[in-house]
Amino acid sequence: MRRIYHSIITSHDEVMFRSPRDVGLFINLLALHAYRDNVDVLMDAEMSTHAHLGLFAESPVEFMWKLRISYDRLFNTLYGRTGRLGEKGAYIKPIDGKYHICTGLSYIGRNGLHHGLSCTAFGYPFCSAKALFVKETGFYRPGKKIISREEITSLIPRRYDFPDSFAMDEDGVFERTSFMATQMAEAYYGSARNYLYQMNRLSGEEWLSEQKQDGNGVNPIGLADMEPSYQLDLLLKNETGRNYRPDRLTDFDVCGLIDDDYATRFGVSSVYHLTDSQKKRIYKELLFERHLPEQQIRRCIGF
Repeated sequence: MRRIYHSIITSHDEVMFRSPRDVGLFINLLALHAYRDNVDVLMDAEMSTHAHLGLFAESPVEFMWKLRISYDRLFNTLYGRTGRLGEKGAYIKPIDGKYHICTGLSYIGRNGLHHGLSCTAFGYPFCSAKALFVKETGFYRPGKKIISREEITSLIPRRYDFPDSFAMDEDGVFERTSFMATQMAEAYYGSARNYLYQMNRLSGEEWLSEQKQDGNGVNPIGLADMEPSYQLDLLLKNETGRNYRPDRLTDFDVCGLIDDDYATRFGVSSVYHLTDSQKKRIYKELLFERHLPEQQIRRCIGF
């Protein structure tokens, strides 16, 4: 029996996505594995250190394990790395009831906002917030698409099959509107107007009390349940959008500095080929000359 689940995979001490390219590779694997395993993707969001997924699945543990293994192998091949990437396993929790599901999907779509990476949910590019109600909201932007099976096949691992409905953008990433179960997700919101409201409202008691209308005895879910590893006060502050600073270097920016500048300077192709002494030198420069947060440097350099 298939149910809707909220799932998180994490890598807090070492980034799991070093660039937008890595996120695109993960999205492609997500689409291909979902098609292979009869899993519907309702919502997703990718941060540098973790990813949230809203899934309609029968065996979410098995699905997440296979997806994680596939991505780890691809990441390791790209960067000359070995071993498991991030924390073992995945956080997987069922979500039942219309209001609970609507809340869960909304929190996933608002993840970039909660982490201070945008001032609205729709300003964060690495999530599916813009994939729902695309015509009604005006977010749909038709552009060049890759629909040729031959061309798509050349851009994905050879062992995967995909339906003719799958389409890629010009960067070689499957468009969410071509593989996500958008109609199913939209049904829980009812209308584009309600969707916009849910994606812009602030967390609070009203949101929690609404979930009691499901009448299933399940405890209401809040931001602390969706983000169990992060400081709630900061997430709530970010939610207002006033904490967003567009000039702040993101993990993608810092990883770009390390991969494109420092690694090249030391004559290696990847951060994972740097020696410990080289990593220490980079760490000191980023900390004392660029004044970047220590924790951010450590997770981006893997040190």
